[in-house]
Amino acid sequence: MNKQDIEAGSTMSSTLPSSTLGNKSGTESPRISTSPSSTTTKHDDDIITRIYYAAHNVVQVNSTLYPKSKDPSENTRSEPQNAAFDSAYHLYARTSHMGVLDPSYKIFTSKAGHGSLLYKLQARTIIIAGDPLCSEYHRQPLLEELYQYRKSCGLGLAFVGVSQEFAEYARQHGWATLHFGYERVLNPLTNKVLQKQASKRILSQNKQLLDPKRGAVSVHLYCPSVQGVNSALETQLQKLYDEWRNERNRNKTGCFQAFVTVYNLFSHPDSTVFLYTSDSKGQPNGFATLRALGAQTGFHIDPCIATQSASRGITDLLIVTAMELLKNAEIGYLSLGFEPLDALEEIHGKSDLQSWLWKRGYSRMIKSVPTSGKVTYFNKFYPDETLASKLFICLPGRGLPVLESIALMHFANMDIRKLLPKRNSEKGLTRVSTGA
Repeated sequence: MNKQDIEAGSTMSSTLPSSTLGNKSGTESPRISTSPSSTTTKHDDDIITRIYYAAHNVVQVNSTLYPKSKDPSENTRSEPQNAAFDSAYHLYARTSHMGVLDPSYKIFTSKAGHGSLLYKLQARTIIIAGDPLCSEYHRQPLLEELYQYRKSCGLGLAFVGVSQEFAEYARQHGWATLHFGYERVLNPLTNKVLQKQASKRILSQNKQLLDPKRGAVSVHLYCPSVQGVNSALETQLQKLYDEWRNERNRNKTGCFQAFVTVYNLFSHPDSTVFLYTSDSKGQPNGFATLRALGAQTGFHIDPCIATQSASRGITDLLIVTAMELLKNAEIGYLSLGFEPLDALEEIHGKSDLQSWLWKRGYSRMIKSVPTSGKVTYFNKFYPDETLASKLFICLPGRGLPVLESIALMHFANMDIRKLLPKRNSEKGLTRVSTGA
């Protein structure tokens, strides 16, 4: 996925007048500065290039040239394992494949050219994230090839975050499926917020942030596959992300967060576009990563964060800006990510007793994970319910998969101790201490 550096770049100024990004609804949009590259490594119909030029064609442009780095190591990228994975990912990537930016994930690629899989190894179990990266025709031979690999290593298997279509395939093969959540999706082409029919507080807040005399915030677009590599900017944004993640972990000591992904943000530049905000002094104080999804011809926005010192509403501004960009590129799919259910639904392929055990165990674990805030946050942007899709866990084999269950809990960052009832001895100690 590594692209040759291109001498292109952009600079932004908080004094630039606001643009409307081709806004038919009249919604005020962030100021975005981009610069066209004299040479591009992307095809005109590529979704990344569409986003880049959708912004460029409707905003004022400040152009400057980034010098090529004298130290080649500064522009080092994480190469895909091979061109086969690169091609499969480009065609079949979904929101569930967010782990492509996480170095802890591994890649299995068919030697026969059937496709690829993205996975983690937990408790001697291969946990595959999302649907196989292949066509329906190549699915069976790809999984058979994986089976031979697993058999030689003595590894179990489970799938997390697969689509309803793959869940139906799994049921046909006698696998267990468990409906555990939904993917929530915005449609920028019809969104009520962009049409000024809802969330007017967000729009008013954005207007204040973008006012040079008030918030003095500017919004920037960084597209490394088209513009070339801005090593200094990438270092700043990666540091901002790492500091945000560390602070979040400190603040939530004792709490567990489901499906935590740790990103190497710039490891796949051909699949990502970045929006970031700067304060009045030009310092980045928030950003959002837009990762291209080949399966839906859209994007997944994650992470979307702001520094502690940033003005209130930066992440809202970034999401609205992302919708504006996609709208002008005529792209109607912006995934916000997973929304776990409070209880498992639609359990297939398990006995009544096994289903009861799964539901009870899941219910205990999900209580340790704060999910209500995510639901509330998603809803204020008015996701399109017609684009929402069910997410499943799939478990091949029969019986109660103890090892796979433990692996899934590790994968989802859930606390296995939440499955265990509190001991009477602990309650007794509590009563003694409170009565002293």
